[in-house]
This record gives sequence, C-alpha cells and structure tokens, in this order.
Amino acid sequence: MKMADAKQKRNEQLKRWLGSETDQEPPVLKKKKTKVKFDDGAVFLAACSSGDTEEVLRMLDRGADINYANVDGLTALHQACIDDNVDMVTFLVENGAAINQPDNEGWIPLHAAASCGYLDIAEYLIAQGASVGVVNSEGETPLDIAEEEAMEELLKNEINKQASNGQTPE
Repeated sequence: MKMADAKQKRNEQLKRWLGSETDQEPPVLKKKKTKVKFDDGAVFLAACSSGDTEEVLRMLDRGADINYANVDGLTALHQACIDDNVDMVTFLVENGAAINQPDNEGWIPLHAAASCGYLDIAEYLIAQGASVGVVNSEGETPLDIAEEEAMEELLKNEINKQASNGQTPE
C-alpha cells in the first residue's frame, strides 16, 4: 500500500509542476569556456605587425624564431617590408632575421620592397646584404618586378656594382 501512495503523490507533484513557472523556463545549459590558443609563431608575427618591439624582444628572449614563416612562407621581415615599416625591418635585421629567406613563391624581402616601391627599405636591405639577383618561382628578380623608376635605378646600380667587383648577383 505504501508503494501506491508514493506513486500517487509523485503523480500529483508532476501535475503541479506541469503548470508551474519552472516548467515554462528553458533548461539552463552550462557553457564551457572557450579557450583559443594561438600558435607561438602566429603571436610573434602579430607582435611584429603591430610594431611592438618590446613584446617582440620578450618573445625572442623566450625562444621565438625570428624567421618563423606562416603558411605562405611569409616571415615577419617580409611583412614589415610589405607594410612599409622601416623601423621593424631595421629591428628584425639587427636581431638576426634572414635577409634572403624566400617565401613559398621564392620572394625574398627585397622582392616585396621592390614590388611595393619602398626605396628606403630596399636600400637598407641591399646595404645589409640582400641578394639583388635572386629569382622567384616565376623567374623574376627584384628588378623585374620593380615598377618605379627610382627602384629600377637602385637595383640596376647594385647589379652593376656587384658585377664590377667581380661578384655575380645572387
């Protein structure tokens, strides 16, 4: 008899609950906190793009690779050249960035500077040893992709200078 009483009480509770406010409220789902963890290299590239040299130095001190390349092969030095960020270009080169590291299409940072017409960056890269004769995957040197007359003149002069010194432009 006790079992029948318990069932009856439970049925009454369920009937009362069906009309209550609790029945009308949607269930509360617990949300998991989403954590996004970016690759250290991506964080390094972002710090360089933002021009935050203090953060970049901290990251380098903690072992960041100054020549880290994204999926397209672009390094922080490539990006600084594309962004016309002379200060970051100088900072990266002074801290050991590979001046002639090609991206996935064979472009070195000098190709980027030449293509964009950033004469001051091109002059700096050349002074630091950038190769004027490197060809990209389409067989083009920085001179081939330069569109501005001053850039063409700079690159031609450097090619002639290297040739007169007995060097073959690389």
